[in-house]
Amino acid sequence: MDRAIFRERLRQAAETAVEFARRHVHQQLPESKLFLVYPNQSYDGNPLVGDEVVFPDDSLDRDQCHGPWTPARAVEFLWRSSRVPEWIDLAVQSEDGQHTHVALRCCGRFTASDELLYHHQSGIPPFSVKSPVLPPGWKSIEESGRFDLYWRQK
Repeated sequence: MDRAIFRERLRQAAETAVEFARRHVHQQLPESKLFLVYPNQSYDGNPLVGDEVVFPDDSLDRDQCHGPWTPARAVEFLWRSSRVPEWIDLAVQSEDGQHTHVALRCCGRFTASDELLYHHQSGIPPFSVKSPVLPPGWKSIEESGRFDLYWRQK
């Protein structure tokens, strides 16, 4: 994948994730975004296919991440000689008053092959926008209203 295309898709997906979260959480989410990168979030024990490559040394302890990183630093880490993770799930995780922190939970398999990327239906492969973590029992904006992004810490 071309680096500029990957960078633009990351920008688009992050914008979508923040706009989605703004409709659901109480917090004011700043325009500026930083990324929390969770590498190797997939099971990669099956045989590799095509040009797939894994980077097991990237693994971190459970719930550990890299960052917060600028978009440029996140792209530098995730784009490797035209290969990118086959899927990346994005969700707003936090904010610090100046930046919205977007979590990137990444597949451990990297490819340069567009055919191996996930989320073609969404129009921004390999990215898939997810909700911030929902509180227990939350049903919808209409039924439950907005929620606190930090409900787990209270």
